[in-house]
Amino acid sequence: MNWKIEDRVVHKNKPEWGVGKVLHANSQEVDVFFVNAGRKTLSQPAALLEAAPAPMHAHPLLLNLASAMLHDSSRFLPLPDCIQYFLKLFPQGFDDPTYLSPGLDGGERQYKLVASTYVKEVLGESEWRSLADAGNHAEICLRLARIESKTNLLHSFEKIKWHAALKDARLQKGLADAFFNDLFGTDSRMAGFAILADALGAAEGCSKWTIATYYGFLMHPESRIFIKPEVTKFAAQACGWDLQYDSALNWNTLARAERMAQHLFDELQRIGLKPRDMIDAQSFIWCIDPKSYA
Repeated sequence: MNWKIEDRVVHKNKPEWGVGKVLHANSQEVDVFFVNAGRKTLSQPAALLEAAPAPMHAHPLLLNLASAMLHDSSRFLPLPDCIQYFLKLFPQGFDDPTYLSPGLDGGERQYKLVASTYVKEVLGESEWRSLADAGNHAEICLRLARIESKTNLLHSFEKIKWHAALKDARLQKGLADAFFNDLFGTDSRMAGFAILADALGAAEGCSKWTIATYYGFLMHPESRIFIKPEVTKFAAQACGWDLQYDSALNWNTLARAERMAQHLFDELQRIGLKPRDMIDAQSFIWCIDPKSYA
């Protein structure tokens, strides 16, 4: 078979490797990146490859494959391996008693769920709008500070800077309005995020991915992800995902991180682990990094 770059293939004897993308091919060998095995160099003509079924061609990882994977996949961790590591920590997966245990020093889900419920109670859309219409931006910022204190997701130095910004009367209206637009705006999310990035940039030490994504994660856990930079970068590198990370707040990185989280959510659903929302997806991303969950 004369394979071409970008062809989608499967290995006849290794179905567990999943669908692959041809990276290079000649008469002697063919290089393929398989979604569950990484890069493999196979001898021609006995490569035992066949064309992948059409529904497999648009696999999200192959459509978002990091360019580094085209040259060196030695740091690639197939998703099945990541899942096995997660299950060593929590043998019953997302229903494991340890995973579900309460408290900031306990499991991974419950305290985030409590914070998610709390943010909707104290700063739901109608309540937020009423406070803003009354010009009570200071109260909005006070509640934003209380919401942040419900979790340990921000570093201590980020907490200090963020709480100081929320107390600054010169910043309160801009921050309150920008977050409202990001959380509840009906216009383009990309435009809204740009406004939020500008508002955070005006607050010393607050132009951080953690701060920018914290409230959306809690307000919309069904669709939004919390970005902890080092953990998110590790997950992207391990999965081979083209994150295009930039420490400066930008829509491209956010959109790619959300697509990666949705891909992981869908794959975890497919194999039967049954994540409930992005709280579970974020916890999975956090836990598969040995440095963050030792």
